[in-house]
Amino acid sequence: MQKKTSVSQTVWRLRRGMDRRFRLGHPWVYSNELLDSPKGIEPGECVELQDASGRFLARGFGNPSSLIAFRSLTRNPDHLEPTSKKSILEALRRAKVLRFQLGFEGFSYRLFYGEADGLAGLVIDRFATLAGGQVLVIQAHSAGADGILESLPGILEAWTKETYGNPIWDQTSILFRNDLSIRKLEGLAEETPEVIQSALHEDLKSTKILIRPVSGQKPLVFRVNLWEGQKTGFFLDQYSNIQLASLRFEGLVGNSIRILDLCSYVGQWGAQLSSVFQAQGRRVEVLAVDSSPQALEFAKQNVEAQGAHCHTLKANVLKDLGALETGSFDLVICDPPAFIKNRKDIPTGTHAYLQLATKAMRWVRPQGGLVFCSCSALLTEEALLQVLSKASQRNVKPIRWVGRGSQSPDHPLLTEFPEGRYLKAWIGIA
Repeated sequence: MQKKTSVSQTVWRLRRGMDRRFRLGHPWVYSNELLDSPKGIEPGECVELQDASGRFLARGFGNPSSLIAFRSLTRNPDHLEPTSKKSILEALRRAKVLRFQLGFEGFSYRLFYGEADGLAGLVIDRFATLAGGQVLVIQAHSAGADGILESLPGILEAWTKETYGNPIWDQTSILFRNDLSIRKLEGLAEETPEVIQSALHEDLKSTKILIRPVSGQKPLVFRVNLWEGQKTGFFLDQYSNIQLASLRFEGLVGNSIRILDLCSYVGQWGAQLSSVFQAQGRRVEVLAVDSSPQALEFAKQNVEAQGAHCHTLKANVLKDLGALETGSFDLVICDPPAFIKNRKDIPTGTHAYLQLATKAMRWVRPQGGLVFCSCSALLTEEALLQVLSKASQRNVKPIRWVGRGSQSPDHPLLTEFPEGRYLKAWIGIA
């Protein structure tokens, strides 16, 4: 049954018995859980959700074109316009308070993370620049988030001025990065990056950003490509895992540390760990391996800015590394891209993780350190543990796991929403 509410919103009702998961806090409703086939709106419009008896449940984004037909924005019946400029600004304020409580105020951080921050499918990364300004990189993963993009620059202006002051707004670039294949599931097109506002001194293909160090107070400076680099240009979600690894590996023996950084991208792992070891007075040498020549160029600059020496190798980590000597590295980092992008990729992607883990364990020396990550949401924690166990058995080499990580706290989690938990990291000693 579909009708209009007093605020001109379409009402969708759930089938009887289909409200339990939603009442327990999950923010999504699938199309087959609705009483009638979803229709009557444009993708991303706000609709009201009711149970089978007509009782109010929530308001949120509706999408007749998606398997995820409804994404909750508010469960407060008195909150009539959750997509108004006022509501969005309030959501940004709440998100900012959390990040500042976590200590990210003077650095780059994820300002907004979709469902966990109250606007389903909206991602905003705030990159503090060495030049003293900021770049706000925005992605819309849902039709609803796509529908509010037009109003975001004005809202972000108000947010920036009240948070950082007018001078920062005058040095703000805004970039839409909707070059995402996942948008097709929402009936949206992949789009080329679009600059909405430009600070003239910033080259978005080669920007120096300030990243929170895992040790000490002085920010680390990274050169990155925000225009076309992976995701929003930099993986802010690994901060806590790097911090945990730095603590676990602080006691690695030797005055000289050799690090193998596989799928290094712009060298975040190598640079952060180099900074820690260099501060201890050790000599650090990093071999950064990636398939992107530009990423490797940036990785070399970023690692060597910490006083370490960096070699680079353009290679496919699954095919081209047979010449690396067994047991020749004190620390091996494996932070590959998502090998599993959809359910049909699970068998082949899981095998690819097994191949990489098997090789990585061979390259780490006895008593050396190993970090293995997966950002594939469809690879469960249990499946990853099976991969690591099989790789260890293949090498007849037990790894003692001493740390377990997830995405950084500026990517907050909801216990009711497992789909928001994607990054897994295991830290071990051979």
